[in-house]
Amino acid sequence: MIVFAIVKEPYGWAVRRDDCMMMPAACRDAAISAAERMVRALSNQGERAVLQFESAEGHAAVAGNNAG
Repeated sequence: MIVFAIVKEPYGWAVRRDDCMMMPAACRDAAISAAERMVRALSNQGERAVLQFESAEGHAAVAGNNAG
């Protein structure tokens, strides 16, 4: 399973996979939107992928697909 994490960076936000940055983003919403597109694209290929991020309250949340 592929896990994309939305993380706060000194310059804004980023989408990471396995501690490697996939893309920077100016705001949290843009990072989530980009990661959602990555999860959908992988789902269309039959891969399992999830999006992990911190909620406004600081709790971890996960969203993803059940493909594969």
